[in-house]
Amino acid sequence: HPAVFGVLEETEPGRGGEIQLTDALQTLARREGEGGGVYGVVFRGRRYDTGDKLSYLKAVVTLACGREEFGEDLRSWLRDFVSEGADVPSAAGA
Repeated sequence: HPAVFGVLEETEPGRGGEIQLTDALQTLARREGEGGGVYGVVFRGRRYDTGDKLSYLKAVVTLACGREEFGEDLRSWLRDFVSEGADVPSAAGA
């Protein structure tokens, strides 16, 4: 719904100091005459919070593993990496 962009401009930052799309959609749904274009869908798939670093990495790896061009090779490499004990240098010095 295009009106959500105007609502986002008016929305105060919420959790974590971020402007939340869900807050803007709630506001839009409550506005008489404008909210009629807001629909919901029950989602039953896997969900990732890309605002969370670990969840973002999981999303990238999951999607990359599903890619036809390199997914099989990546999955094989990941299996080897994990089975070898994943001896990775600490990122603390990075």
